[in-house]
Amino acid sequence: MTWGLGTENSDLPGFVVLLSGGRIPRVGKALWGSGFLPSVYQGVQCRSDGDPVLNISNPDGISRDLRRSALDTIKTLNQQTHEDYGDPETLTRIAQYEMAFRMQMAVPDAMDITKEPAHIHELYGTAPGKESFANNCLLARMLVERGVRFVQLFD
Repeated sequence: MTWGLGTENSDLPGFVVLLSGGRIPRVGKALWGSGFLPSVYQGVQCRSDGDPVLNISNPDGISRDLRRSALDTIKTLNQQTHEDYGDPETLTRIAQYEMAFRMQMAVPDAMDITKEPAHIHELYGTAPGKESFANNCLLARMLVERGVRFVQLFD
């Protein structure tokens, strides 16, 4: 789906995976893999505890400008590698680094269910700050409203 339709929001992935129930499905992360397509099309797993996406926050002492500078340098090296070897996964890596940089600004707001009114929490049966299928249903709606085309829920 993400290969064909992409995302309507360039700051969020087109395919997000939300887990509840305390464990990864038995089949594993292959359930949201990209199959034969480049890995840029795989689902991005979001977490219920801590940062929604691993490494979404810069480490202490690293400013956004310094992160941008580092990514620009890495991009230059990756582009040279792609020119030398032609591996399409190198382009995927470049795209993923850029998406991650943009997500640092978009994800905290896009995944904050505490901003929803009380009557919405009552309708969904949510408990902000806890891992639950209800929270993930609300979060899925919020992500779709922001242009994420495909949200996969596992409980």
